[in-house]
Amino acid sequence: MRKIGTASLIPGEKTTGYLTVGSETDGTPIKLSLLTASGKEEGPTVWLIGCVHGDEYGGAASIIQFIKELDVQELKGTIVGLPVANPPSFKAWSRISPLDGVNLNRVFPGDPKGTFSLRLAHTLLETVSETADYVIDLHSGGIALHVPFFVIYKDGDSDAVNKSRWLAERMGTEIIWQAAGNDATQGTGTDYYTMHGIPSVTVEVGGGTVTKEHEKLFKASIHHALQALEMVPGQAPLQDSYTVYKKAEFMFAGEGGLFVPACEVGTILAKGDLIGSIMNLYGEVTEEIRSPFDHGFLAATGNLYWPTEPGRLIAEVYTS
Repeated sequence: MRKIGTASLIPGEKTTGYLTVGSETDGTPIKLSLLTASGKEEGPTVWLIGCVHGDEYGGAASIIQFIKELDVQELKGTIVGLPVANPPSFKAWSRISPLDGVNLNRVFPGDPKGTFSLRLAHTLLETVSETADYVIDLHSGGIALHVPFFVIYKDGDSDAVNKSRWLAERMGTEIIWQAAGNDATQGTGTDYYTMHGIPSVTVEVGGGTVTKEHEKLFKASIHHALQALEMVPGQAPLQDSYTVYKKAEFMFAGEGGLFVPACEVGTILAKGDLIGSIMNLYGEVTEEIRSPFDHGFLAATGNLYWPTEPGRLIAEVYTS
């Protein structure tokens, strides 16, 4: 019988278990909760991963609900759900870990002798690489930002990249970030899963307060991916055309204060268009955040009046 951590993969059943990845200061084990569903017929093994960033909890809830609602009798292959990949960050509602101040999604492949986040990255990469045929990684803007619905895969010419592209085109959105180069995706889990031969797609939806629409989009993207892989009945949707972005600019606040957005996510910007401004506690504008590109797609922006400090990510703009 196949097992991942303590979770047994039993044909025709759903199971739960956990994977121990470290311990707290007092020695309490840090465990990753696992939910599995296995069909009676053979098929791919797909990992669904949430909360790599602890404040992006819409993905966690969507994984739980998707597996709860799944009819395992219609399933071919296996689903492994990891709702919260980064428990310390999740408990702190934070993008970074309170244990070592590290952004987990920038330190893959990790280090088995490093601080907690590096050890966690190493364990995730090792475990996923040994068991997964595909990975779907769910993200959002967290509590500070919000994003529209789009998907991401790492650019390249390997078989895993080509399969990632193929899957991304069948997950229900026409907006794709084909992440080229190393700047924006260096050290991400999906980057390294792909380099290990596992096709991987990141799904981005929402941020701030999770809504039923966010959940619906997350779950639909998973369902479409499983349809594409012929793991559940139905035909995955293909769009008439795709808007593919290859260059990204991550924009950080230079001043502290309250962020005041000037436009909505998904807006197409001209170079120099105002994205938002930083207002100090006297009501004075101390900084303006402007688009670095013509035909720039506003892929993320801060929530209204979000308190920010110098160096905080406040917007993302993509272009082709």
